[in-house]
Amino acid sequence: MNFVSFFRIIRMGLTNFRRNLWLAGASTLIMTITLIIFSVLSLLFVITSSSVHTIQERVDISAYFKNGLAESQIQSIKSQLEDDDRIDEVRYVSADEALAKFKENHTNDPLLLESVGELNENPLPATLQIKAKNLDDYPAIADLLNSEKFSSSIEKVNFEDNRVLIARLNNLLKFIITAGIILIGVFSAIAVLVIFNTITLTIYNRKEEVEIMRFVGATNWYIRGPFIVEAILYSVFATIITSALIFPVYTGLLPKISHYLTASGDTFNGSILIFIGLIVIQLVIAFILSIISSLLAMRKYLRV
Repeated sequence: MNFVSFFRIIRMGLTNFRRNLWLAGASTLIMTITLIIFSVLSLLFVITSSSVHTIQERVDISAYFKNGLAESQIQSIKSQLEDDDRIDEVRYVSADEALAKFKENHTNDPLLLESVGELNENPLPATLQIKAKNLDDYPAIADLLNSEKFSSSIEKVNFEDNRVLIARLNNLLKFIITAGIILIGVFSAIAVLVIFNTITLTIYNRKEEVEIMRFVGATNWYIRGPFIVEAILYSVFATIITSALIFPVYTGLLPKISHYLTASGDTFNGSILIFIGLIVIQLVIAFILSIISSLLAMRKYLRV
């Protein structure tokens, strides 16, 4: 195929697109909706995963020991926990160290420091700060610390607030994945069906032209090419529209969602490279759906 034939194919594809403008618009709209759903769910998955990672860096379990517990018992419990494959780090904070940290954090509250100083003994217990290797392991570790095995040594385990947050993020991730698969599958099928019908109608409208091209010896791909170009145009326009609609969400709304998910000052500040990568993925998905649709239509209705 020479360059002249190639540009003729493109020109005929553009002509087909203009001739069926309403159907082309419907095909582009369905493709755009499919890409928007994919993009939004993908971005939500990215920021939720990012939030989970951020929380994993910060989350730990604090186990507060009972007053008067011997140092040897504390070190024994620490050693047992360090042998657990689920636990990444166990840090021991003595009562004296906890009190010093408390005073450091409340230097601007002299009345509180004076009240603590008037006490005959240190009111703060010794603690273990425990970090898990995986976020999903925290609930099981917390349950272990609350079990009868450590009930005579540990007064309190501080984890319930983190448990709620971890459960919320894990449930959100599962929902995004499940909803994404269902919605993208449904709208991809609709997009394929609509483009299939549009290409089929174009084939019928150009039936006489196709017969003439066959008669003068046009190659199969010269005949099929304009229909493929038409389908690709749906992909290009749908990707452009989707990108224009998603960009304000990416730059404005996602950082706020990320801030809510992490319940902290951290926000998701995605780079332009991530957005460009998303556009490329959108275009690839749109190309695949469009080409599959056009090939199915040509295979069924265009005998060359």
